Amino acid sequence: MTNFQLNYTHPWLLLLLIPAVALTLIPYFRVSKKYRRTRNRVISVVLHTLGLFLAINLLAGLTFTYEIPNRENEVILLVDVSDSGEEQRESRDEFIQSVINVCDNEYRLGIVKFGYGQKYVVPISEDSSEAYIQYLESDDPDTSASDLASALNYAASLFKNPKAAKIVVISDGVETDGTATSVIKSIAADGIKVDTVYYPRPEHDELQIVAVQLPEQHIMLGESFTMEITFKSNLGTAEVPVVLHVYDNDQDLGEAEILLNKSEITVPVSVALQERGMHELRFEIEAEGDTMIENNTYRSYINLEAFNNILLVERYENESARLQSLLSETYNLTALSIEEDVDLIPRDIQAMAEFEQVILVNIAYSDMPAGFEALLNEYVYNLGGGLLTVGGKNEIVGGELVPHAYNRKDMESSTYYKQMLPVNAIDYTPPIAVMIVVDASASMSMGKLDAAIEGAEACLDALSDRDFCGVMSFQTRASEELEILPVSQKEKILESIRKIGSDSSASGGTIFSDAIMRAGRALSVIEHVERKHIIMVTDGNPGDTYDTYLPYIEDNVKDGITMSIVTVDIASDLIEKMERTASAGGGKFYNVPYAELHTIPSTMQQDLALEAIAEIAYGEEFIPTIRDITPAVAGINQNAIPPLTGYYGTVLKEGASVPLMGEYVPIYANWKYGAGNVGSFMCDLNGEWSATFIEDLVGQAIISNIVKSIFPMQDVRADGLDYILKTDNYTTQLSVHGVEDSCRIEVEVKPLSESLAALLDKGISVVSAESNRRFTFTIKDAGLYEITIRKYDENGVLLSSVVLHKTFSYSEEYNAFPEKKPLGEELMTLLAQDGRGMVVGDPIDVFSSFSKTIHKEYDPRMIFLILAIVAMLFDVAVRKFKFKWPHELIREYKQKKADAAAKNG
Repeated sequence: MTNFQLNYTHPWLLLLLIPAVALTLIPYFRVSKKYRRTRNRVISVVLHTLGLFLAINLLAGLTFTYEIPNRENEVILLVDVSDSGEEQRESRDEFIQSVINVCDNEYRLGIVKFGYGQKYVVPISEDSSEAYIQYLESDDPDTSASDLASALNYAASLFKNPKAAKIVVISDGVETDGTATSVIKSIAADGIKVDTVYYPRPEHDELQIVAVQLPEQHIMLGESFTMEITFKSNLGTAEVPVVLHVYDNDQDLGEAEILLNKSEITVPVSVALQERGMHELRFEIEAEGDTMIENNTYRSYINLEAFNNILLVERYENESARLQSLLSETYNLTALSIEEDVDLIPRDIQAMAEFEQVILVNIAYSDMPAGFEALLNEYVYNLGGGLLTVGGKNEIVGGELVPHAYNRKDMESSTYYKQMLPVNAIDYTPPIAVMIVVDASASMSMGKLDAAIEGAEACLDALSDRDFCGVMSFQTRASEELEILPVSQKEKILESIRKIGSDSSASGGTIFSDAIMRAGRALSVIEHVERKHIIMVTDGNPGDTYDTYLPYIEDNVKDGITMSIVTVDIASDLIEKMERTASAGGGKFYNVPYAELHTIPSTMQQDLALEAIAEIAYGEEFIPTIRDITPAVAGINQNAIPPLTGYYGTVLKEGASVPLMGEYVPIYANWKYGAGNVGSFMCDLNGEWSATFIEDLVGQAIISNIVKSIFPMQDVRADGLDYILKTDNYTTQLSVHGVEDSCRIEVEVKPLSESLAALLDKGISVVSAESNRRFTFTIKDAGLYEITIRKYDENGVLLSSVVLHKTFSYSEEYNAFPEKKPLGEELMTLLAQDGRGMVVGDPIDVFSSFSKTIHKEYDPRMIFLILAIVAMLFDVAVRKFKFKWPHELIREYKQKKADAAAKNG
């Protein structure tokens, strides 16, 4: 025992010893010597003093602290032996040997190896002389993954004395299963410290497929479709040829050579599937210099089902006769009319799920039977059904043509319908990006420049926050006063407008070419606007010829950029030239006399004014243009698209695609809505506006493409089960929710890949928990798997079932570009911090934080209380009664015995 100390909670109470001693001794010494030297009085004073001493120490909170040698220190080396750390094995083993050599008999040491699982290879012992040999000769666990979280929990359970224990994690900080950060704090809370030793995984030339994006639209049998394959590599700065092999159910579909460098790249690959059913797609890569082969194969799948059941609902009977005629040749079409067949329209999800696609022809929200809107939303969003909406016959109200479908007031009244469509039927003016170009040459004097600046300010006031505006001045050369910014930054734009001409000597000429070219370049990069426009204000005769600057105007027009000219007091012989300039730019020409300078602001505002998109527009023939390349326009030549003569004015929603576009409005738009696809054709297909379109072979091909692309990717039949599937490398957790207590859930997992049939002939073991509501299974072999969930009632009758599919390509252990965070050194540092340990660099550091002694504390107050009471009781007894010491009693007894013997003798 060392470092013995007395500690007091209230040491100032020890001052009570002074009055206590005084009150004890003063009465004693006031008694005459004859009486105070008696045995009883002396003993009473001693007992009284002792009792007071004990009582005062009791009040002062006396405790004893001391230290004893610590024989309970325990260390477990938790060694990551997974494949990702194989190259560090030698240096890692040298560190382990050094730790064992430093360890003496004051510590108990053990070793645990871990990968996907753990092995307790060296039991905790005070004798570490054979530990290193035991470690080297022991078998490794599964090294194809790293479950550090489970390993930490396992190591923590091995300690006998957690308060004097330490785990030393030796790893590259790459975990594939579990989350170590979620368990480290609970381990530290038990008193166990966690140190880490980081051995970084060396970086090598590496290449792998990290993702395969399949089409979101339905894939037709025999038709080519495109998959996007994403590669990551660090093969260097030079491009490296990579050979990609594609297999469909082990059938080689061919190979392609791709050039990759140190980056991420997505490559489109087109294939066609010739058979219905499940297709296991396998992608294999080969490249010189690629180090790791385990990650060179990636798997995906497509279930090519035969979807051909379409429900067509029309507003008026036979309104969709032409469309029905076109589709009935290929699909199983059920056509119902709101007028005649409203009672036959599905009213529950099971009836709706008998169809893979619903086409609404000229159906408004107000036409829908009660509950149909919500049912349609569930069908598309949850089950993944397809929905196509088309216009049709319109109505005349007050002598004006009013849309029936896509009616703005009607759509506003809906709850789900307006959410489902990829377009909004609302009052709308297209957003604009405008570059204001002001002539700042010397001739713009006498108030002309000031009027132009006022006009620019007026233009800015006419714009809304969703518009864009930039400012440019020009003389011989153009000067971009301000890049094109959102109008929400109005103050910044206004400041730039007011600075025009202030930093210039205004002595240059008037050259159009540079200004037109730079304004066009600035506008060309702006996205998400329907109109891009240049408005130029000038008073002079341009120094460059019309033929010089015309090519720049034409280039801008090709990019969808128009240009208007506002001239101030120009000569009459220049008017025709400026008119031609504005006409070539697709804009307007305005000439303002000098006496009417004050009208320039209103003139420029007038040029920017754009009429709101009409709710319905018809009578003028136009040809839709292809904007987004999607399956809806696959194989379609823009020059062959037939015309339409009308459309419904709608606005594209963010995230939607526009395969066919009008001037400012979408003609056909589609998007992903929940699990399903929704498309909207903003025209009729009954021949009123689409007579030429629907009779033309190209138009028919577009309609066919649209219908094909809307079909789902998988069976839409309602399964009646709410489940969540979560995968963490090898381990998959399936949770089933909303199941009645009387029902039973069964889960079956089996491989579909031919290569796994013999290896896993008994399927995959599934472990259930939480009354068969949560299931866990492990997949470690690459391939395609089928997961079947079945729901039974209490009598064992099957109520519903669902079949899922998943592929497994390779363990995250072989992922050269892991995304799981934290990772590597960051993870090891975080574990050391949360584990109240440190990142170890020297083997001696493993033992530096251990306590050589154990701090002990003893509270004697109960004993002191008992002794004080006993002392006081004895004091009272001594005062009240005479007593003799044992030796006196013995002596007296002997004397009596001697006296008796003498008397009898």
